[in-house]
Amino acid sequence: MLKKNVKIALAVVLFFSIKDLLSGGEIQWVNTLVFGIIIFLLFFLWDWAKEPYDWSKHKR
Repeated sequence: MLKKNVKIALAVVLFFSIKDLLSGGEIQWVNTLVFGIIIFLLFFLWDWAKEPYDWSKHKR
């Protein structure tokens, strides 16, 4: 789960870095990295929320 989220965030950072480099010549590192971190957190929380809670572990 974690590897997939890191790969997605890294792909987003690389995409926006290459886009900035090709369009303007200057890469905005802070914006790109913050956006990558936000994407990572959103996908991580999405995967975490998809796993059902085990309600029976409190009944033991």
